[in-house]
Amino acid sequence: MANKLTLNQEQVYLFIREYIAVNKDSPYIRQIQQSCNIRSHKNVIDRLNALERKGYIHRKINQHKGIRLLKNKRESI
Repeated sequence: MANKLTLNQEQVYLFIREYIAVNKDSPYIRQIQQSCNIRSHKNVIDRLNALERKGYIHRKINQHKGIRLLKNKRESI
């Protein structure tokens, strides 16, 4: 299945999903990096790009808290 997530992508997706459920807003990239123990900013961006490409999230360009979950993927993991 082409849209299957890697373990790293799944970890980021689950963090974003839980963060939004609790805070009603998306996390900053730095929060994702720290919470998921990711070494670099670029690695977070790469995982977010993969999640967006696979249809799990949508990101608004040039917005710090611009991550939105796509409704059809919320419970798919």
